[in-house]
Amino acid sequence: MDNFRSLRVMDVFKGLFQAFGIDYPSMRTIVGLKLTMDERRIPVVFSQTKLKEGNQFLKSLGLYVLYGLATIPFLFFGDSVMLQMGIVFGIAMFMIMTSLIADFSSVLLDVRDRILLAAVPVDDRTLNAAKLVHVSIYMTLIALSLLGIPSIVILVSKGISFFLLFLVMMIFLMLLIIALTAITYMVMLRVFDGERLKDMINYVQILLSVGVFVGYQVLMRSFEFVGLTVSYEFSWWHFLIPPLWFAAPFEWLLGGNTSKPLIVLSIAALIIPIFAIWMYIRKMPLFERDLQKLMSEARGGKQKHAVMMKFWERVLCRNSEERASFRFSWQLMKRERDFKLKVYPSLGIGFVAPFLFLYIFLSDGTWEDMITSNMYFMIYFGFLIIGPLAVMLSYSSKFKGAWIYAVAPITNVSRVKRAALKASLAQLFLPVYLLQAIIFTVFFGWRIVPDLVIVLFSAVLYAVICYAIGAKGTFPFSLPMGESVQSGTAKQIILMLLIGVFVGVHILMSKIPYGTPIYLVVIVVGCLVGWKVLLPIKRKTAYM
Repeated sequence: MDNFRSLRVMDVFKGLFQAFGIDYPSMRTIVGLKLTMDERRIPVVFSQTKLKEGNQFLKSLGLYVLYGLATIPFLFFGDSVMLQMGIVFGIAMFMIMTSLIADFSSVLLDVRDRILLAAVPVDDRTLNAAKLVHVSIYMTLIALSLLGIPSIVILVSKGISFFLLFLVMMIFLMLLIIALTAITYMVMLRVFDGERLKDMINYVQILLSVGVFVGYQVLMRSFEFVGLTVSYEFSWWHFLIPPLWFAAPFEWLLGGNTSKPLIVLSIAALIIPIFAIWMYIRKMPLFERDLQKLMSEARGGKQKHAVMMKFWERVLCRNSEERASFRFSWQLMKRERDFKLKVYPSLGIGFVAPFLFLYIFLSDGTWEDMITSNMYFMIYFGFLIIGPLAVMLSYSSKFKGAWIYAVAPITNVSRVKRAALKASLAQLFLPVYLLQAIIFTVFFGWRIVPDLVIVLFSAVLYAVICYAIGAKGTFPFSLPMGESVQSGTAKQIILMLLIGVFVGVHILMSKIPYGTPIYLVVIVVGCLVGWKVLLPIKRKTAYM
């Protein structure tokens, strides 16, 4: 385990850990084991699946490098340091926090450590510190990948002082992200228990994702309203925007602006992360004890889901084999926490995104202009739900149970895959879309109903395309969840680009006489063809 560089870096801070009463040798061993397990061979269930070795997360860091390149132009945007660094820290906070929510919440909420090490003489403080260090290592790797090249640009273009201050602020930013996420879960664990707690954690996932997404947009809009392109003008609500906290020291220490609000924002960038992480460390033992609630079950609350499942099963499935697969997929998606931790955040973003862009339009225009425009096409942003959902249908933390496909009386593979896709759309996408459609109809009137029908069928076709591109393996839920870290993000970027194609064609056809009904027929036919061509009937074959 000594061949991990992160452990050797951690050794430098050995005295600091010991000052907090942490058994450093034990913590180092636990972290080393976690890192070793991260690099373990990922087993496979089906012979069609290629064997993958190594840490799948590390292989995905190249994507964050590409994201980081997009921040470089903002380093030279305008003539205000506050503007430049506010945007850079906003992008960094958005990317790192969404990664923490999507990929590492399962680490923060993991109860297996306490079970496996219950008989080992390791105190709670040491065990909790190992979990925090484990997450921090990966957050640091994301930050280095995201801002490594921009940091070099900062060093060359803005000097060593600017560079060092940037590194310090990034450290405090990561502390704030980890602490706030953990404290949020901590509060939920104290208030709820049993199955209700599991549901509430998924709702928190949605709220955190929406908050980060909306906050990033508010940050961008705030610069326009307060005119940061020349000088900084303080408003009280800037205390609610963390990226401005971390941008303030640059304007104060390097920009020569010594106004009191700016100094207060700078102090907040130091004090609040330290206080938040201190609270998290102090409450770690209580947090770990409350995590045991995740293992408890609560009665009731399932009847509503059963009624909906049976309704959509009758409407969408044609034969008994597909209905059985539909029920299996529906129940698995409702029960598997890791699946929900990765998919549910996109539900919140997909629901809010169309309305956020309507808000941006209203900030520059009038209500009358909006309701007579074609801004209802913003509902296509709801498709952001479908890509992650289709990709994740191949993965499961219980993937070893996929042997059941070998012994089940399945006559063809496609019915299983089609049933899984139908179940995912009926359970997760359709409720969001229907609510959006109702609100958009209230806003824009009945004239947009034919277009909303087109959007619905376009969503089905888009889902089939996403599943055909993003699905891996023969059967749904048959691959280990760890592989999704590597392949999921890359595919989702490609699939997001396809949304623009659907929007562009729809807008173009709406401008042609009788183009809307013609396109409706075309898109319905496209759905029928897509199901047959992209998900063709295949007989089940042996997989071992």
